[in-house]
Amino acid sequence: MGDRRGQAPGSPRRGLLLLAGGAAAAFALLTACVVAGLAPLYRADLALSAAAHRAALARPAWRSAMIVVTDSASRPYALVAGALLTLALAALRQYRRAAFVVVAALAAAGSRLLVLAAVARPRPVDRLAAAQGWSYPSGHTTTAASAALIVGLLLWRLPRSGRARRLLVAVAAAWALLVGVSRVALVVHWPTDVLGGWLLSLAVVPAVAALLLPTPARSAAVGDAPGGDEFDHDRHRDRLGGQQGHEDQ
Repeated sequence: MGDRRGQAPGSPRRGLLLLAGGAAAAFALLTACVVAGLAPLYRADLALSAAAHRAALARPAWRSAMIVVTDSASRPYALVAGALLTLALAALRQYRRAAFVVVAALAAAGSRLLVLAAVARPRPVDRLAAAQGWSYPSGHTTTAASAALIVGLLLWRLPRSGRARRLLVAVAAAWALLVGVSRVALVVHWPTDVLGGWLLSLAVVPAVAALLLPTPARSAAVGDAPGGDEFDHDRHRDRLGGQQGHEDQ
């Protein structure tokens, strides 16, 4: 049986690229349907938006909760959180991870703006919260989903697993889903705008992670020590070999 250790680092990267490629294909298909005004999709958007409008008017507490959720993904909060995370990673000399945060956030936001201007889709008219600009894809949804993916991928690439890490990933994912729901609940976006934001984030952030984040195997070797992302694998192997030889004497 051959030595497969050399194949291990590539497997997570291939998985991320497959995820990004699948999401990109789904996003392209959805965007084409939105631009074409596909009748079944349009009717579904209308029906779900009308139901959300009735539910929000009938339940003021629900509407208030959705406003709080949607505000949590506002641009100022996202910028501050992203800046603090980047600075913290840079202070720990985790430069590739810091670069991942910046590039992934900018790539997701920039891609959304390009699609937003190209599609130029109007928002629903009976909005229950302040909103302006074109509708597809949802900005709040893209921001929240990208942030959750960034946090999840950073935690996933750490060498040590644990219940706290899984809990953080689950909370981030639930928050991103709730932000998308809030945009529909407040009738500031069509449901397909939210779906588009989720798919766009899934297409962009994993692709950037595949390019910039160190593999889990490499992270485990480094131990995520404050020494940074650079690691001399040959020196590490020689040191381990020397220790083994000393033990055998």
